[in-house]
Amino acid sequence: MNFSDLRAILQYVPQFRGRTFVVALDGAVIESSGFSNILLDLAVLRSLSVKVVLVHGAAAQIEALGKRRGVALSNVDGTGTTDEATLEVSMDAISRLSNAVMQSLTTVKIQAATANAIHAHPAGIIKGIDAGFTGTVERIDAGVLRSFLDQDILPVVPPVGFDADGQTLRVNSDAVAREVAAALGASKILFVSLDDPRDQTGGRERQWSAEDALAFVEANSELPAGMRSKLRQAARATRDGVPRVHLVGSRSQDALLAELFSNEGVGVMVYSDAYQRIRPATHADVDELYLLILRAVEEEQLIERSRAEIQAAIRDYIVIEIDGNIVGCVAVHPHPGTDRAELACLFVKRGHTGQGYGGTLVDAAVERARQSGCGILFALSTQAAGYLEREGFARSNDLNLLPEERREKWAGNGRNAVLLVRRLG
Repeated sequence: MNFSDLRAILQYVPQFRGRTFVVALDGAVIESSGFSNILLDLAVLRSLSVKVVLVHGAAAQIEALGKRRGVALSNVDGTGTTDEATLEVSMDAISRLSNAVMQSLTTVKIQAATANAIHAHPAGIIKGIDAGFTGTVERIDAGVLRSFLDQDILPVVPPVGFDADGQTLRVNSDAVAREVAAALGASKILFVSLDDPRDQTGGRERQWSAEDALAFVEANSELPAGMRSKLRQAARATRDGVPRVHLVGSRSQDALLAELFSNEGVGVMVYSDAYQRIRPATHADVDELYLLILRAVEEEQLIERSRAEIQAAIRDYIVIEIDGNIVGCVAVHPHPGTDRAELACLFVKRGHTGQGYGGTLVDAAVERARQSGCGILFALSTQAAGYLEREGFARSNDLNLLPEERREKWAGNGRNAVLLVRRLG
């Protein structure tokens, strides 16, 4: 880890302090070798004054216990029909698993308590079939959970609910996590499954809007049931007021911390707030832009610019923010008396490339040039010529396209930069 990594981590600490995170673990995760790392990550979050509620599933344990007992299970994840035999197996498996989770939390010195906080009602008849002992969450007893959190006790919420008559109902843990997060006004839900969600979603981008998540589910019928459930619940959670929902694979070491304390994360995030923002630079950005450009100069990707030069031309700059941090920039320098502007200083931080941010910056630069009445946007590049060609620029040998003072500067600096032109008509 270098100091820039440490700065990136530390900027999240005040944002997270005092917030509530709901961590939802699949049952298979709890029996995996990665569970011990998850426990340590939970301990770190609590040490940073993050309030954590743990919701766990039990599908893997229910399925295994059913096989041992020779019971033909009607459903294992709390979304279909739950008959009486399946309910009995489910309750035994969930009870054992909750106890195992409590024991594991004790080993990392986290005080915890099982919370009976789910009020449910029978799901009833779904598509013409009686769902039996499957329940739908009616409400969450947020007061019980807050009471535990106020005493620095981590609540453990199993996927079991009770109706007004005291009847036990099996509920889906993904839905429980969403309901708990909404009831507590949580800042985040972290769905933790065994497999990497990016593998299951075909390597798509890491940050999705709620609408993108739902559209992806509808368009991909072959998606595993667990991922389908989590994406749907994530989208619904954002509509219920939870700003961000993260889907993480437990096989990645330090999975929770790596997802939470980096701009890009290691999983998939569904969001409702402004995670990515492109905006005009301001004078308050000068120092950060100077440091960003300095790194590019050291890598010989940009020519050197002083703080004073950036300050003087700050209105020409556009920045892209990820989670409030500037990760890239571009400048559009107009040439008065002509219909031309120069695209310059296009740079995206290392570690943030490959996410489409460069293309977003180029689009913003083109739009600004158009709004300024320019007919030609040109760039002089030594290393990014191929990239700019893919973004709609064309190489040209006609130096007369350059404004006179820019042509003289090009001839005198010895960089032999390639001229690229994009016509905006």
